[in-house]
Amino acid sequence: MKINKMKSILLLTSLLIVPLISACKESGTTNNSFTDDDIKALQIATEKYRDAEAVNDWETVTNLYTDNAIRMLPKGPTIQGRKEILREFEARPSKILEYNQRITEVEGIGDIAFVRGIFSYTVDTNGKISSGTGKYIAIYRKQKEGQWLIDRDIFNFD
Repeated sequence: MKINKMKSILLLTSLLIVPLISACKESGTTNNSFTDDDIKALQIATEKYRDAEAVNDWETVTNLYTDNAIRMLPKGPTIQGRKEILREFEARPSKILEYNQRITEVEGIGDIAFVRGIFSYTVDTNGKISSGTGKYIAIYRKQKEGQWLIDRDIFNFD
């Protein structure tokens, strides 16, 4: 008798939970206003970043960050704020000779996007030429004007 009662409770619980889970999943997708246009805008922002970094144009690069952005450097400090991020770029001892960057994954919901990618570079540090590769994750926030800006940025070298 106890086994039948327990089976009935499990069956009833399952019948209540499954529709609830389905409703949660549906509500998550119906509120998602992340579109193909957003993905394209993020690709354009990445291209602007890549092109500006390739020519050491730090003003343009830092204008792709939000005012209170956070940038986390490998083996370095966490930097907060567009002005501080600009100072970090300008203080680099190396001059970029070549830089390339490519998005490998984009996910988003509403006004937040998560971008994962890879990069390669060649730099000149006081006459010493070196090259390398790395990977990054950037969290973008869509601004009121519709522009996507980097709000959180972390990267490391391979």
